[in-house]
Amino acid sequence: MAAKLLLCVAADQATTAIWRQGKLNSIRTFDPSQAGLSAFDAYVRGARGLPVSVMVDTIDEDYRFETLPHAARADRAQMAQRRLRQLYRSTPYAAWAQQERVVGKRKDDRYLFAAITDPELLSPWLRAIELNRAPISGIHPLPMVTLSLIPRLALKHTNLLIVTRNGAGLRQTFCKHLKFRISRLTAPRDPSTPADAYYAEEIGNTRMYLDALTVTHVDDPVDVLILDQDNTLGGLPAALSRGRPNMHCVLMGSEEIARQLAIPAADLSASADALHLHLLAKAAPDLDLAPPQVEVGFQVYKVRQYLYAAAASLFLGASVWAGANEIRAWRIADDIVALEQQIQQYQSRYKEVTAQFPETPVSSEELRETVEAAQRVRGALRTPERMLVVISRALNASPDIALRKVNWRYGIRLEGSDEAQAQPGSSPLQSEPRQVGVVTAEVIRDAQDHRAVLDRIRGFAASLAANAQVQEVRVTRLPMDVTSAAALSGSTAETVRSPQAQFEVAVVLKSGV
Repeated sequence: MAAKLLLCVAADQATTAIWRQGKLNSIRTFDPSQAGLSAFDAYVRGARGLPVSVMVDTIDEDYRFETLPHAARADRAQMAQRRLRQLYRSTPYAAWAQQERVVGKRKDDRYLFAAITDPELLSPWLRAIELNRAPISGIHPLPMVTLSLIPRLALKHTNLLIVTRNGAGLRQTFCKHLKFRISRLTAPRDPSTPADAYYAEEIGNTRMYLDALTVTHVDDPVDVLILDQDNTLGGLPAALSRGRPNMHCVLMGSEEIARQLAIPAADLSASADALHLHLLAKAAPDLDLAPPQVEVGFQVYKVRQYLYAAAASLFLGASVWAGANEIRAWRIADDIVALEQQIQQYQSRYKEVTAQFPETPVSSEELRETVEAAQRVRGALRTPERMLVVISRALNASPDIALRKVNWRYGIRLEGSDEAQAQPGSSPLQSEPRQVGVVTAEVIRDAQDHRAVLDRIRGFAASLAANAQVQEVRVTRLPMDVTSAAALSGSTAETVRSPQAQFEVAVVLKSGV
């Protein structure tokens, strides 16, 4: 838990302590004289900018309860703040808190408005804090700090009166259904008056005040919890029970307080305000009377702490990363040493084995180049299997075509005399190696019908081109010259031979096939 400076301000004194590692340290009491304020200034200066939590224990306090219409969050804050300014115009130390929803047909909310009615009570102490640039985290009424005893002690009483004796006097805080209702501060007693009788009378007055306000009925039982920090109120329960059978007292001595609230006994004996200082350090109340301008320094302090925490996290992460890299570098260095030793072992074994080999007619470098050349030849080897599959499928679709031969090549351009006879529209060059096949075939039916022969040749070429693996199909030679410039020639003396309708088709497969 972060260290902080705790301050309890009363009318005639101020009690301070430094909270560090779950304990109260340097507990001091200062009076509001010039000498006391100078000593307090030196005390705050020695705290070196710790955040300050302020608690006020004074009779100059006011608590009011009002029922206002239910509103949304933003509207509710504006409505309550406007009502707060109407109630407390003469003091900046005021705040409000929504307590509960009123049971009924209307959706109303019950609000608590609280204020310190004498601003001059806090002025000299806050001025010394501001001069030393110590951030103020909040200003809280002491009764609100007392309410933190309810969850810590698991109190579940309907009418609960918590009694403590602090530096400012006897403090009585009453809760109805565990909700704050009133609080009274009684000045220290006259030494000539018996303590038990004096305090019992004050508690009885509080009970009558509650009955007069109809907060309680005269027959309602009230549970009184007495926190005796210095073991001087042992006779109070008996004095309080005389004539008041409906008030049930529970007394907690210093040992029980220290045990149940985990407060060191030395802290309780150091100051009458030690109990509430400890409660304030553990959990500050939500009701904060400090105006926004007072807590500006604390907001800056929190931002600075967040930046420090972020920088520390980055530094820690960088340190862990650097450490991990250092460990990894050591492991890599160890692996390198191990690999070097292994390489030396393999080289030694290689020399031992190769010393027994017969002499070779060529060097090891030539053998290596020969193996690499063989691997390159094996990797570049191609077969006409895919080309033959493509041609076979086209022949199956064209039963009137008979295959005579296939001239297959793989490379950048088609070589040989067959390519030289290709038509001018064919593409003789390719940018990438491809399979190229020149198919020589013959039309075996109706060879005398030239139109039918041309249709069958075009159908065969179309079957080849329809294959998804074929890039280009060119008819490179037809059985007759169909150009307009061709001339007719012949002789009646020649013997009539059966016509042959042979043709050639060049097929180029796609790159990568």
